[in-house]
Amino acid sequence: MKIDDIISLENGKDYGLLLESVIDDVRYFLAVLVDKEEKPLDEYIVLEEVVEDDETYVQKINDPLILNQLMEDYSLQLEDLEDE
Repeated sequence: MKIDDIISLENGKDYGLLLESVIDDVRYFLAVLVDKEEKPLDEYIVLEEVVEDDETYVQKINDPLILNQLMEDYSLQLEDLEDE
């Protein structure tokens, strides 16, 4: 998985991967819900990468501290792009 990928979760919703970050040796992704035309909506989630038996998948986590950290990192990244 990489940034800008669109992935489908088991709930049938599609999410775009906006940011990848490693916090305490765990890989997380900030993801945004997208519509059928892959346009971002106003719903952000955190996905944690899980590797088991040589398979990689993600699971949604509900940790507001990690979500806030990823949102802050993403905002800073956007500001850096605007300054260029």
